Amino acid sequence: MRQSFVSGLQVSTLFIMCGAFSVPVRASEARRADQNASVPQYKGQQLPQKHSTSRESNPSSSERQLDESIEVKGQSRKFNADVVQIGTFRNQSIMDTPMTVTVLTRALLDAQGAQTVTDAMRNVAGVVSSSTSPITTPNFMARGVQIQARTNYRLNGTLPIIALSPIMLENKERVEVLKGVSALYYGFTTPSAIANFVTKRATPQPVTVVSLTGDSVGSYGGGIDIGREFGARKQFGARANGYASNMGTTVNGISGNRWLVSGAFDWRPTDKLSLKLDIENSKEETYEPGGITIPTAVNGRITLPRIPSLHNRYAARDAPYNAWATNVLGRVDYSIWKDWAFRVEGGIARTRRQRSISNVSNVNVVTGWGTNTTTYTGDQNYYNLNVRTELSGSVKTGPIRHELLFGYNRNAQIQDDQNRTNYKSFRQNIYNPVDIDFNALSVSGSTYTYGSTNTDTGYYMMDRASFAKYFTLIGGARYENYTTYINQNKNTYTVKKVTPIGGLVIRPTKQSSLYGSYIQGLESAGTAPDSAANAGTVLAPVVSSQYEFGGRYKLKNALISVAYFHIDRGLSYANPDNVYVVNGRAIHKGVEISMQGSITHELSVSVSGTWTHAVQAQTGNVAQNGKSVIGVPDYALSAFGEYRPDFIPNLGLNAGVYYVGKRSADSLQRASVSDYVTLSLGGNYRLHLVSGQTITFRANGNNVTNTRYWSNADTVLFVGSGATANFSTSFSF
Repeated sequence: MRQSFVSGLQVSTLFIMCGAFSVPVRASEARRADQNASVPQYKGQQLPQKHSTSRESNPSSSERQLDESIEVKGQSRKFNADVVQIGTFRNQSIMDTPMTVTVLTRALLDAQGAQTVTDAMRNVAGVVSSSTSPITTPNFMARGVQIQARTNYRLNGTLPIIALSPIMLENKERVEVLKGVSALYYGFTTPSAIANFVTKRATPQPVTVVSLTGDSVGSYGGGIDIGREFGARKQFGARANGYASNMGTTVNGISGNRWLVSGAFDWRPTDKLSLKLDIENSKEETYEPGGITIPTAVNGRITLPRIPSLHNRYAARDAPYNAWATNVLGRVDYSIWKDWAFRVEGGIARTRRQRSISNVSNVNVVTGWGTNTTTYTGDQNYYNLNVRTELSGSVKTGPIRHELLFGYNRNAQIQDDQNRTNYKSFRQNIYNPVDIDFNALSVSGSTYTYGSTNTDTGYYMMDRASFAKYFTLIGGARYENYTTYINQNKNTYTVKKVTPIGGLVIRPTKQSSLYGSYIQGLESAGTAPDSAANAGTVLAPVVSSQYEFGGRYKLKNALISVAYFHIDRGLSYANPDNVYVVNGRAIHKGVEISMQGSITHELSVSVSGTWTHAVQAQTGNVAQNGKSVIGVPDYALSAFGEYRPDFIPNLGLNAGVYYVGKRSADSLQRASVSDYVTLSLGGNYRLHLVSGQTITFRANGNNVTNTRYWSNADTVLFVGSGATANFSTSFSF
């Protein structure tokens, strides 16, 4: 069964890839709007405009480019965006999107000197670290729900990339975060957030940028970014990015290297047909810093140790953590007639990882002594094979315009068998760590984990009915067929379900919108984490549902958003026997407020805050019902601003403050992790040379007060990163 599906999906994917590989390819001929250009309304799928000898020709308001990906503002310094590029809301005005979407523009990421996904995600209300060390592969939760590493991260709105290795930002134009249940378009995903990474593409303006980077903890590197459109009609284009660096960290003995090579190619052979291809390959080699397992309860309470030094390493010296990732995505768009278009896209994401896990348990919170347990898995292989086809267009029934979307999506999520080596434990002190070589550890045995294949097949449709210029009614449904095949005993289980979506958007004025939505979905309960007694076990799927009500208002060049959400989902947690189970329900509700954009022409901000109340219910354990869900802060705040004074227009000064509230670290709420605040400071200066080149200098300091804090609240705790100063210089030719 597994082989037949995988082979069939591979054939389908390769067929799509062949269409993209068979010819030279070019970047999109999407219109690149000026910073103040208006944004056309969403029309289902992108539609072509007639070619003309002039690049200035304007399509009618009812048409959009077939291959239009997004309106990129070449040199724009905007902190907010007008359109989104995610899920069923691709190329839709953010004002008409009935869910919470946060867009992290390239301007915002550059101003912050963002180099990691952690740097980017701190701008999103209620997104906090979870489960793993921020030094190796950061994990996150949103609205108190895990952002699943193998389903919830997407490339260019579709391909589920595997976030078990660091996601590189050097070739990304922006990051979009869609909050809540997203099952209609993406199938089996947790109702936390979809993080979509949009790649840089060629623009009408040639791009040649060389950059040099470094930081205060010993990192140094450099990269190149080249983009061109070419051909008699500028029908071809390519954007290539390369980056490599040696890495330093704030943890003693934890260093490494990473590199990225990527290409984004587009070709538009006719007015009706366009093809896109994205390829990226990355690698990161570093070492495991180690974590601290929370102590056992005494008299109904768990006492956590004081936070150790930011520089302490608890793992053996040179315990490896290496990861390789390859993502390939192809897409073909064809305009059938008028407003109707057809799309086929598919790709493969593969991640290979060599991972050490090294945690200190049974810690004496006074002396710091405990027992270090280390394991190593040398060949973890994960694959996602994805195919999607869509037909979209519009019809009118009297005064009502229906924008229709019909789609089919199939994804194979494959995990190979794994053999884990277990090492004899050794005494370790979290306050004054003992230094031991990884190669000196003695093997105590091995554990074999059988792989699995999850197949997610969905048929979906959606209707956006607009009438009276002020109202849009949204309705849709997805038929889901989800199957898990476990290699160990040839077991399979299948779940079939129809999940609905409904929403209403009201536009009182051009500058404002109000919305309400309801969406239901099946979600994967995930895989038992490495810290659990049943590590690697694939859990049965659960049903989740979400209500959301919100509003948006455009205040000149800034967007203000507010939303209330209520999520009801299956509850996953490690029980008192440390077995990861699905049992009971989790109720998450809260309020999110954000503001992004320019307050004045000198000051740009990105501010977001959230209040979340997440509790456990129906667990069968009276002592557990009503207790907080593990790792969820009641309050979280992110505020970043950049000031560009009129009297020195090429200078930018910025500062940020990030607050995460108190979090429960135990399902019975017997321990909690303290709240914390970190600060950032930075500046940049753009120098224009007489010869026409531009040099941009940037410096950014993160956690400038060197605050000690737990980065997560979970079975295993990790210490957050210490103070660092990042530097970069980029040369634009």
